[in-house]
Amino acid sequence: MIALTLVAAFFGLILIGAPIAVALGGSAVVTSMLFSPIADGIIGQKLFSNLNHFTLMAIPSFFLAAGLMEQGGLVQRLVGLARAMVGHLKAGLGMTTVLTCIFFAAISGSSPATVAAVGNILYPSLLKEGYSQKYAVGALATSGAIGILIPPSIPLILYGFVTETSIPALFMAGIFPGLLYGVLLLATARILAGKEGIQTRPRASLKDLNRAFRSALPALSLPVFIVVGIYGFPEFTLFGWKNDGGAIFTPTEAAAVSAVLAMVIGFFVYRELTLRDVLRITAETGPRVGMIFWITANALLFGFFLTKVGIPAAMAQLVVDWNLSPIVFLLCVNILLVIVGFFLEGVPTILIFAPLLVPAAESLGIDAVHFAIIMVVNIELGLITPPVGINLFVASSISGMPVLQVFRATLPWTIATVITLLIVTYFPPLSMTLPDLMR
Repeated sequence: MIALTLVAAFFGLILIGAPIAVALGGSAVVTSMLFSPIADGIIGQKLFSNLNHFTLMAIPSFFLAAGLMEQGGLVQRLVGLARAMVGHLKAGLGMTTVLTCIFFAAISGSSPATVAAVGNILYPSLLKEGYSQKYAVGALATSGAIGILIPPSIPLILYGFVTETSIPALFMAGIFPGLLYGVLLLATARILAGKEGIQTRPRASLKDLNRAFRSALPALSLPVFIVVGIYGFPEFTLFGWKNDGGAIFTPTEAAAVSAVLAMVIGFFVYRELTLRDVLRITAETGPRVGMIFWITANALLFGFFLTKVGIPAAMAQLVVDWNLSPIVFLLCVNILLVIVGFFLEGVPTILIFAPLLVPAAESLGIDAVHFAIIMVVNIELGLITPPVGINLFVASSISGMPVLQVFRATLPWTIATVITLLIVTYFPPLSMTLPDLMR
């Protein structure tokens, strides 16, 4: 009865137009008032303590770093490098779009930020070279989804936070699936360009490629610095000096360092960033971070309530009682998350369903790290499906096309996402090889 009331209150609030954060926290409070399973004083304490975590501080820093990169000239250099690498191929600028999204994803941790930063630069160029609007927005909206799979990733940070899973292991798990997704999108860009009638560009000379690489090197140093800082150097001895190995800083500290480095590069290397820009970007970052934190606080209150009444444990026991195989369970999870992706954004999806589904997955021997990547790829699919696919709205604002037309444009590209989801789900070594090397 308690669980039924909780779910009914949640969907009731959604149906009357309440924001997702209000629906999450409000349903928990209403149910608690009716059945009194939680003391009233604990509710306020939980709302505060849910945000009082060092791990969550990585989120505003990565958002700030993404904004500083876009304004400070780092994205333009990444575009230049990607164009020098693949611009001469058939669908060269389309493939440049995908490759730039991969580069930017290795720093920003956010899909909407990736679409916005890369789209503002490349969308006009795609149209100028003769690509159709449909091709251009499809490439941007779908390729931007890589931003939450290749580390660093804000959804993976939240997943690690709510499930107490190692964030460095989650970051490592996202590398190979992210690269696979990128390769499939590059192939899609090439195939779809066959209908566009685009002329190929001359191959960049070694001199031009070297110039583009040197120009982009400061921007490329950011993901390298993050990876080395989080995972450290292996143990080695050099001229009698021994390095014990290990991490240099935490993912949260890496986020802060990336923001500082993006600011330094924008100020002193590319010289395209001003103090006024920094103040504006900081002000623009605040509301976005506040929205995520508000959802997080209420979602964790909702999750605490679910745990208090024993719903995750009951779901795990139900999976055991039904004797589901891991293959069937993961198929059911994918179907559930695809449906959820129509109505919920990535942050509430992680915060609501990870605490529910992870115990059931672990009861079947499915590693929590592998399960995280499955959830994130499902979220990527949700980013490009209406009615709440946020990448669609960002691409719509860039292109001026209606959201429904943007969705239609992404449909051919979605095949790459679905193939990635199937491989990630049923071939665990793709996700687990690198994390297993850390253990």
